[in-house]
Amino acid sequence: MLAIINIHFLIVLLLPCVKSYRIFQQSIPNGDAVPHPCKPNNLWEGVGHFNDQGTGFRNPFGEDFEKEGKMWTEALCRKDSDGDGLTNGQELGDPDCVWKENTLPSRLNGLSHPGVCDPWDSPDCFSKNLSHPRFHTQEEWLKEMCKPKEFICPGLNTSDIQTANFTVSLGTKVPAKETTYMCQIFDFEKMAVADDYHVVAVEPVLDNKYVIHHMVLFGCRDNQVAIAGPFECGMVPSDFCTHVISIWTVGLAGDCFHPQAGITIGTKGFKRIAVQLHWNNPDSRSDWTDSSGMKAYFTNKKRPYEAGFYITGHEHFVLPPLQTSVTFTSTCTSACTSKTIRKPFNITLAWNHMHYAGKQMSVQIVRNKTETFYLSNDIFYSYDSPQVQLYTDNPVQIFPGDEIITKCTFTTARRNRSTFWGEATMDEMCYGFLIYFPKENVQNSVCFTSGPDVSTCDTATYQGCTDLTNFKNPDWLNATSAYQDLVKNCRPFTPCLQECVDTIVSLKRTDPCFKDDLFDFIKTEMLAKTPEGLDLMARFSSCERHVYQTLNTVSQTRA
Repeated sequence: MLAIINIHFLIVLLLPCVKSYRIFQQSIPNGDAVPHPCKPNNLWEGVGHFNDQGTGFRNPFGEDFEKEGKMWTEALCRKDSDGDGLTNGQELGDPDCVWKENTLPSRLNGLSHPGVCDPWDSPDCFSKNLSHPRFHTQEEWLKEMCKPKEFICPGLNTSDIQTANFTVSLGTKVPAKETTYMCQIFDFEKMAVADDYHVVAVEPVLDNKYVIHHMVLFGCRDNQVAIAGPFECGMVPSDFCTHVISIWTVGLAGDCFHPQAGITIGTKGFKRIAVQLHWNNPDSRSDWTDSSGMKAYFTNKKRPYEAGFYITGHEHFVLPPLQTSVTFTSTCTSACTSKTIRKPFNITLAWNHMHYAGKQMSVQIVRNKTETFYLSNDIFYSYDSPQVQLYTDNPVQIFPGDEIITKCTFTTARRNRSTFWGEATMDEMCYGFLIYFPKENVQNSVCFTSGPDVSTCDTATYQGCTDLTNFKNPDWLNATSAYQDLVKNCRPFTPCLQECVDTIVSLKRTDPCFKDDLFDFIKTEMLAKTPEGLDLMARFSSCERHVYQTLNTVSQTRA
């Protein structure tokens, strides 16, 4: 608990500093979407500061913003703060200087930093003088801001540590499409002397930083054969390669496992290792290649415990456009953890994962309905700079019966179209990643919910719909009295028959499965995937307006 208290204390200390620049992102056009000049796929969080994460001394644009009363004025818009020949408005997507707060700028892409002279590494820009006590020129400043995060993991310099690179083949072509998952499966037995090892650390090997979004290293079961060369894949390389060894995303330096734990590879562990790359190529360029991957550190001096990944979160959601705040909560209930956790296990690391619409995220533990503490709590979430919470000295225990609550808050204020849960960078995710030991204490290392916080491991979350999971079974659906009544009384799409209105109204009043939010979830995740389900939805749609009017008229009459 000491580590948790320290983290909360640190958050309290940092809050005034963080808030000092975050609140101003909405005061300039595209203030939360300004690209980092020298870190591809990263944003510059504090646009008016020399520090890319905000706080501290103001850069040239920040000084001009201060002079204008911290407001977006026409004078500030038409000024060229960084002296690179483009006005601040041109760089931030408001070339005509007409933007007003809480509206969308005229341009949402092709942005650049109004406080950084571009091309940022050209001789003219490098020599620009700055009013900063440490950085006298732009060259000194940006060489500091462009440094990659250093991977620090104690004990990796000992003689027993070996390494292996699991990188896709040199010169692998990046497809000319926005999102690609590329995988390659390696035969570890042929890469090392036959032995039993523990993976104790993993770090990224980055080739083309302009396309790499995230990477995952998987362990594969013995019946997975190595596949020569890279191949396009899905969320996992294959049905036999599903065990997560390490996850990397933009902003992370690598995984360093707890000194008491590792993941077994070799003769008694995973003999096949798969790497998965997620490429983000929004411009659909056809001239890019990439051979990124992950570097594993392993030793034959095995540690006492086996490590594992535990993943929580919410899936299959949709974010409406132009919303300042949308929140989804995922509850891994007491009933779920009682089923899937055999004995208490120790959390040694936690971090949150959303994409660019992510605004705030936390993973908290609730014990006995009263004791609450946070494993992670990003009050201001940044996809480019994930905040990793380490519990190396004081691992946090999770017990059977604990609740694990993951909460994700998004903003779509700059998006004029709906955002879907999915794999692409402009889609969204809501996952909490936890590294733990001992692995054998956990039967199932994922706990996800969907829709109105529905968990398939706890029927109490079905909101009284005891038949929830059966809706994906066409034989069961076809035999139900509800479906037979709909076939008898309703026609697909149109026209609306009165007997159909009566049938649907009765279902909505008496059957919990047909209540609004839950039925929306059933339609999306189950009915839409079978012909019988599609037919049921078509019959429902024929009287949607009439059913709504009937139910609301009755409600108003009763009121």
